[in-house]
Amino acid sequence: MSMKTTLPALMAAVLILTACNGLVGRGDGDDNRFSDFADISGNGWLYTDAIEFEPDTLRDSIVNQGTMLISVRHGKNYLYRNLWLEVSYADTDSTRRADTLNIELADAMGRWHGRGMGLSMEVLDTLPGSFPIAEHRAVRVRHIMRADTLHGIERIGVVYIPNE
Repeated sequence: MSMKTTLPALMAAVLILTACNGLVGRGDGDDNRFSDFADISGNGWLYTDAIEFEPDTLRDSIVNQGTMLISVRHGKNYLYRNLWLEVSYADTDSTRRADTLNIELADAMGRWHGRGMGLSMEVLDTLPGSFPIAEHRAVRVRHIMRADTLHGIERIGVVYIPNE
């Protein structure tokens, strides 16, 4: 390979890596964001099992207000059109329910809304309003469907973006 083709290819690679680093973030906790994901057992998600996420990467311990996104990965074997979730957070000395969220996973004709390949689809939805979060105060997510055990939900995640 000649120098004429190697140098532009190398410069393009450096440019792409630099751009990707800006998208991903520096990872130094300076942006005060938080995200975490949990896999659901293949045996199903019990009604009584809340999934707990503990923010441990926030830069300060005060309560921050921001946008909370919920990510749901499900299989095409999920039997329902939607998923009702309850999201709560730990306050200083109690647990407070923040909101209920109805995530529509399929339309009335049964076409999945999410994106994905193969047998899994992923949907991202936003809790309405501003959500309070603080370092080391758990955020809990549980399903509130009319079933004791949900099958087909594979993974739940939370993404927190602080208000500017």
